[in-house]
Amino acid sequence: MANTKLPKHVVNRLEGRWWSRFEQARQRGSELFDHQLEQLRAHRNNIRRYRRLLQTQLSDLERQFIERRLHEEVAAMRGLSATIPPLPAPSLDGVPCEELQP
Repeated sequence: MANTKLPKHVVNRLEGRWWSRFEQARQRGSELFDHQLEQLRAHRNNIRRYRRLLQTQLSDLERQFIERRLHEEVAAMRGLSATIPPLPAPSLDGVPCEELQP
């Protein structure tokens, strides 16, 4: 069986199916990370908007509502950022940046 020669197009098709399994798994992880980053950006933008609104003239009821929404957005952002693993520290030619500082 090891000496069996398959046509090039069959080998390419088999290899494509094999590698697609790994690509799909990698893409799913990447899509999840991208989605989390999009959510963080949305929370950040909402927080900025609420802070700008608090600097304007508002009634007490409006101010309370915006402050509540601001606290909810901050809590959601903290919760989401806690689920994202930290990025590894960058290095220059294999030497971690922490070692380069005097």
